[in-house]
Amino acid sequence: MSKPVIIDGHIHWGMWKPEREGWPNAGLEDIREALRRSGIDGAVLMPTDQADNEGLAAALAPDPDGFHLFAWLDPHHPDRTMRFLEEHQAHVAGLKVHPSLERIKVSDPEWSPFLEWANEKRLPVIVHSGRWQEMASWRFCLDVAERYPDAAIIIAHLGGDLATLQQECSREMQRRQLPNAYLGTESIREYYSLRIALDRLGPERILFGSDYPLGWPSAYLGVFEGANPSDEERRLVLGENLLRLIRRRRID
Repeated sequence: MSKPVIIDGHIHWGMWKPEREGWPNAGLEDIREALRRSGIDGAVLMPTDQADNEGLAAALAPDPDGFHLFAWLDPHHPDRTMRFLEEHQAHVAGLKVHPSLERIKVSDPEWSPFLEWANEKRLPVIVHSGRWQEMASWRFCLDVAERYPDAAIIIAHLGGDLATLQQECSREMQRRQLPNAYLGTESIREYYSLRIALDRLGPERILFGSDYPLGWPSAYLGVFEGANPSDEERRLVLGENLLRLIRRRRID
């Protein structure tokens, strides 16, 4: 079988806020080099917690080929963020929510205008999920997926950065059968949790990502291979699922 198209579904562009001391920054040339060295064909790009959507759009404008812009949602400056979405909707392929860094649960009302917009436009929305259960639980993501059925809710980090969280999440997704809930593989090490999720949910519900520059892309391709995927699973998880979600969006 020929090599599948590989799209990294989770990469950050730009500089982190000063309080993220030690977190690496990445410009477009850094990202292109990381993808080239990792054998990856394209990527979802989103800003860091600086929420510099305008800067990312300007950086991509001369040569956007292979990149898909996901806007960072800033609930503390909703008017500015919504204005960007409306003015750039032809170029916005999806959205990013980070409850932990913004200190607001994804199920809280501050996110509602953005999630309603995503639901109307049929956009994918990546939601950070981690071990801080009071703020970033995968449970809140599933509640949001039920509330906004036309938005594709991608639960990042396979539901959390612990095997127990990851496996609880895929079990509950299997039980609830929400057709618009997906899992991202970004920055996970637990190949066995990924194998369990593939068996429970099928490869159509899982999307590859690395979280570069916080993780090296080819390292997470190795984790994916540790799950012993079939050719069909490679084709879907590594690229086709993400491209399908992006193509279904509505543009006025």
